[in-house]
Amino acid sequence: MYSFLLSNYNEGFNLIKDELQKYIKDYYKVVVLPWSFAKELETKNINEFFDETKEKQYLDPIKDLGIKRNNICILDCYKDSKSDMIKAINESDIMILTGGNPEMLYNKVFNAGILDNIKSYKNIVIGSSAGAELQLKKYFITKKNNYYNKFAWYDGFGIIKENFYFDVHSVNRGRYLKSLEDKSYNYKINIFCIFDSGAIMYNRNTKKMIFFGNVIKYYNSRDKV
Repeated sequence: MYSFLLSNYNEGFNLIKDELQKYIKDYYKVVVLPWSFAKELETKNINEFFDETKEKQYLDPIKDLGIKRNNICILDCYKDSKSDMIKAINESDIMILTGGNPEMLYNKVFNAGILDNIKSYKNIVIGSSAGAELQLKKYFITKKNNYYNKFAWYDGFGIIKENFYFDVHSVNRGRYLKSLEDKSYNYKINIFCIFDSGAIMYNRNTKKMIFFGNVIKYYNSRDKV
């Protein structure tokens, strides 16, 4: 099925919405994992992170495509049981993974005991920033985007099985893009730079990609397309 990989959720969704509309029905069920907060929520209240503003940001675009609000389930890592989470995931047609702190989202999924359910998810996945990177088996974060101010590799969910990589929030600066080109060549990997005004749709069955807006592809031969 399809993975939609966004850098900025609002800009990216505007780019993919016409294509996404082709694959969804108004009766589809959506599950949202908004667990990418910067640090642990002392209140243990998911609404501290996924407040009305974020709910509107993430849910309004999908509702505009015909999905009904009562078909959207927002999972609560503090209150929902493992069985309820698995049921919501298994019954959903679309999964939304929010942007923010990817380590927090990964750890929450792991600690909830639902990593295998996420990894084996067969339906549509929409992820922005952290929620895009985590769809890979392994991903990197550049120094610019990393909470720890360094380039580093991390484990992802592995929803996407293939070994390609991408950078989110890419910027059109010569030194920045050159460093990604060098990493593509030195690590012998394909890297896709997704600017905030770009997005990728990846068909996990056919392995085909569709690019929207501003995306640069670096292949390990130092070719740029």
